[in-house]
Amino acid sequence: MKIRVEICDDGEEEIIIRCKSYDEKVGRIESAIEGITKGRRTLALYIGNSEFFVPVSDILYFETCDGKICAHTRDNAFVAPYKLFELENILPASFIRISKSCIANVMRIGSISRELVGNGEISFLGCDKKTYFSRAYYKALREKIDEIRFS
Repeated sequence: MKIRVEICDDGEEEIIIRCKSYDEKVGRIESAIEGITKGRRTLALYIGNSEFFVPVSDILYFETCDGKICAHTRDNAFVAPYKLFELENILPASFIRISKSCIANVMRIGSISRELVGNGEISFLGCDKKTYFSRAYYKALREKIDEIRFS
């Protein structure tokens, strides 16, 4: 595999992956690039009338609560002006849907407690916050953890 960087002063930056076929290796490269390029972004989130620009990497999880989307960091809970399906499209590859009403940041997960039947519990690094995942999403969650954290 060759890697080539071209410096271009005009236009938008672009990353092109040329390959004979789309396989697991290419998918991992694509996910890694997405994670790096989207990981430095901030989202405009709200507490009351105050707007905060929160780094995406600081967000532990998003959940629906009282008809709104809440973004949880280690210390705060913000209101996000997005729907969960919109967040799935704009967040880096380290975020994954873990239930019908929750998206979590795999890079911030500290532990997973799984029940034989039903939901499981996720704890996050460096704080006491927890959320729950649905058993229907467990397999995808495990695969994402293995892909993102152990590759």
